[in-house]
Amino acid sequence: MQKFKKIGTKWPTRRQIWRCWELYLFLLPAAVFTILFAYVPLYGVQLAFKDLGPGLTITQSPWVGLKHFKRLFAIPDFRRIMANTVKVAVYTNLFMTPIPVLFALMLDQVENRYFKKAVQTVSYLPHLLSLVVVFSIARLMTGHSNGIINVLIKKMGGEPILFFGKPGWVIPLYIITDIWQNMGYSAIIYLAALAGVDQALMDASKVDGCNRLQTIVHIKIPAILPTIITMMILSWGKLFSLGVDKMLLIQSDMNLKSSEILSTYVYKVGLLQAQYGFSTAVSLFNTVINIACLLVVNGIARRYSDSGLF
Repeated sequence: MQKFKKIGTKWPTRRQIWRCWELYLFLLPAAVFTILFAYVPLYGVQLAFKDLGPGLTITQSPWVGLKHFKRLFAIPDFRRIMANTVKVAVYTNLFMTPIPVLFALMLDQVENRYFKKAVQTVSYLPHLLSLVVVFSIARLMTGHSNGIINVLIKKMGGEPILFFGKPGWVIPLYIITDIWQNMGYSAIIYLAALAGVDQALMDASKVDGCNRLQTIVHIKIPAILPTIITMMILSWGKLFSLGVDKMLLIQSDMNLKSSEILSTYVYKVGLLQAQYGFSTAVSLFNTVINIACLLVVNGIARRYSDSGLF
């Protein structure tokens, strides 16, 4: 254990690095991955302030200042696109923050370990499916003529609903599919945190006559609260990082007014129309908003609790 003693507050010397070379070896793949895919691409951010012409490299392209940002704010549909992005992002986070916690708490109360493992496995499986498969299943279930949901609606005397054609169903479809696909995966983190709850507190609650609900409210939730806050900060820190592939699978000509968000707009303008400078500016604007959200949520968490990312 002497080999892995705490280095201290100073930068590690070569001798100290050599003594703990196994730890740095484990760290190396993550460091290389981060440098290659997080820091090297930052070189292309300058495209937001340049015009990339045919046959020109990023360095050779002329500087245009804030031209692309002015164009973004001058788009006639900018307010609608921003409103759609905010609505989808906020509603998704409002549902995806508490539901995995509640699911993990309920699963933690299951005493039959075989049933518990079965439920956990079944809930985790959708995360392994591609989005195309997920939305293929969703389209089959919500089919206008023979989808199981519309069949039940017609049997109850109602009119079938064109779920993927109604603008009002864009956000519910996005949230429901997101919950179905990611709830089990997100719950794993909270189940791991629940496994670390002090058993002495659990025994003391039984001696004091606490029921399950009281134990959950007064012991388990406070114990995993730092994990909940950390996950919430990370979730709200990528508020506008909505997947373009997922929204494109929902999007159609009939619901375009409600399904056009920043990420789909960047895809259509940047990749399909090859306007790389403008799409980089939109992505940079999106990133700045995400950083601002991260700082605000982290500041609120630090103010009202002892937990935070920094």
